[in-house]
Amino acid sequence: MIYPLTSRQKRFEKLVSPFVGPLFKLAYFRMGNTQDAEDAVQDTLLKAYRSFGTFETGTNAKAWLTKILLNASNDLFSKKTRQLDTISLDEGLEEIQMQQSASASLQNPELIAQQNEIDPALLAALRSLPSTLLFPLLLREIEELSYQEISTLISVPIGTVMSRLYRARQLVRARLEGTTENKMHTKNKDKSDLREDAGS
Repeated sequence: MIYPLTSRQKRFEKLVSPFVGPLFKLAYFRMGNTQDAEDAVQDTLLKAYRSFGTFETGTNAKAWLTKILLNASNDLFSKKTRQLDTISLDEGLEEIQMQQSASASLQNPELIAQQNEIDPALLAALRSLPSTLLFPLLLREIEELSYQEISTLISVPIGTVMSRLYRARQLVRARLEGTTENKMHTKNKDKSDLREDAGS
């Protein structure tokens, strides 16, 4: 059954709608698959909706949502058990509506196309990073945030952000170079096997 949106829901949707795509992309790089990324975004929007009453109009909504997403995706990735809050019937209906709305937004063909364009090797390299290195890298390269913005979001000094970015880039580069070398080795081995088969 579809219920009409309340004024609060309408204001919330208007605020978060522009950021659903970027949130999903960030979650996908963290989680590595569509289902978990969708779960992380839905969890993010649900938590944001619950705390919407404390959000100050005019402040940085993107930063607010991104910080919630980082925590939500980290919790999901670590498979931590979370206890559901006790909510009233009215609040439960509203939250079901928000989850339905989030699910619909995540079916956007543009998001699916972006997901399909991601290099699997790059995704694997990113997912091999610990969250302390991965999050600064994603915030810098995907969200294009400044060092100061990243520092504020993950609550570490700017110097730490810069050193973590340097280390993350090194590890990703090494992982990708290793993948390329393995592919070249396999390709050369296949060619060698073919020549041996032809000569026998």
